[in-house]
Amino acid sequence: MKYNFAGELLKEGKRTFIPIPFNVWEECNQKGMLPVVVTINNITFECKLTPKGKGYYYIPINKGIISQLDNVEDLDMSFEIITGLTRINKNSPYTIENPIRIIDSIKSIIQPQDGMCGQTCVAMLAGITVEEVVKVMNARKWQASISKVIETLDYYGISHSSKMVYGKTRFENLPKCCILNVHLERCNHLLLFYNGKYYDPSLGVLEEYDKEKIIGYLEIFLS
Repeated sequence: MKYNFAGELLKEGKRTFIPIPFNVWEECNQKGMLPVVVTINNITFECKLTPKGKGYYYIPINKGIISQLDNVEDLDMSFEIITGLTRINKNSPYTIENPIRIIDSIKSIIQPQDGMCGQTCVAMLAGITVEEVVKVMNARKWQASISKVIETLDYYGISHSSKMVYGKTRFENLPKCCILNVHLERCNHLLLFYNGKYYDPSLGVLEEYDKEKIIGYLEIFLS
């Protein structure tokens, strides 16, 4: 459903927003970090709404969008809630029905630099190089967030669960294939679990791993 309203720019420090003038929880019957497609005076883009509390949200506006508005004061606004951002996968040649490959084995890959564990996990699943993943993800070291990893999996048509599973009671019996988010001394780290083995972008193939370090996992569905 598309929601229309008249908007105005609001600056908070170095950032610019457009406040949504109604309670999104009540009007849209949805909560959380909401991905949307926004149209402002025929300019269309995707983003996640910024929550301001108690059901009210702002639409974040970057400098590129501001430059296209040409100082127009009256903004004809609309937005529609979508299932997820398509910044990465919108031009993909792959689908869930036609993935980049059928995952029936994993070849270990060591990350080329520290901070590229997310890209490396995707590369192992897709059966391609880390460099190819970096081009699609547009994220270099320390930039591969969970959301970017998920978007890139979608690009390659790799089927997965809808969200990370958290909670220590569930980590004794992991799915046959999943991406693990683990806590290390200085930072969080992603590695791949497949068929009873751990494929760590930093260490290689491990037979055992300390499950106390696991924060959560994203299941990868196998055909």
